[in-house]
Amino acid sequence: MNRLTHHFDLLTEAEKRVCNYIVHNFDTVSKMSINDLADKSYTSKTVVINMSQKLGFEGYTDLRYYLKDMESEVLSVETTEVIKDNILKNASMTGNILNYEKLKSASVKILEAKTVYIAARGTSKSIANHLAHLLLTMGVKCMLIDDYNLLSIIANQVDPRELFILISLSGETRKIVDAAKIVKARQGEIISLTAFTHNSLARLSDLSLFAATESVETATNDDISRIGFFVICEMLAHQVKFEIQERKK
Repeated sequence: MNRLTHHFDLLTEAEKRVCNYIVHNFDTVSKMSINDLADKSYTSKTVVINMSQKLGFEGYTDLRYYLKDMESEVLSVETTEVIKDNILKNASMTGNILNYEKLKSASVKILEAKTVYIAARGTSKSIANHLAHLLLTMGVKCMLIDDYNLLSIIANQVDPRELFILISLSGETRKIVDAAKIVKARQGEIISLTAFTHNSLARLSDLSLFAATESVETATNDDISRIGFFVICEMLAHQVKFEIQERKK
C-alpha cells in the first residue's frame, strides 16, 4: 500500500479521488476494469492511467496485479469476529499506508522544534494525550493543549521554531483547522494526523500522516475507532527514540 501513498501529494485533485477510492476499496478494485474504476471515482480512463503512472506503475493493469497481491496478504489472516477483523484491518492498513520517509521527517521536526504542541478534539484527545506522554518520557519539550480557549491563544503566539501536531480524523474539525490556519500565517510548522482523505487539515500541514478508518463522520458518530492513530503514534515515537539514539553516537 506504500506505493499508493508515497507520491500522493503529487497527484491532481481528480487523481487523488481515484487513489482514495482504491485505498478504501482495494479488494474490489483489483477486479474492476479501468472503465468501472473511472465511473466509481467520477473521473476518466485518462485520469486513472495518469495516476497509475505517477505512482510508479506501468499502467492500470500493473496496478491491478499489485492490488491482487495486497488482497492476498490481507486475506491470509482471517477472523470470524467482524469487529476484531475491522480493528486488525485498520491497524494493518495504517501500517501499510505509513511512509518511512515521512515518519523520519516527522521525528526530525519534533526533535528540532523549540516546543511541540499537540491538540485534538473529542475521542481523538486520547491519542493526543498518549503521544504527548510518549514524547515527554523521551525528553521532548512537549505541551498537550486540552483547553480550546488556549489553543487559539497559543496558535497566535507561535514562532517559526515551534511545531504543532494537530489530530483530526475527518481533517475538518473547525477549531483544529482554524488553529492550523493561524499557525501557518505565523510560519509555524504543522504535522497532521488524519484519515486517508483529501481534507483541509492535511492541505494546511507541512507533513501529513494518514490512518485507515471505516468512516470519518465524527460529527454524528464520535465512537469511530482511532486504532490507526495509535499505530501512527507508536511508530512515530519509536522513530523519535531511534533518532535520539543515533544522535548520541
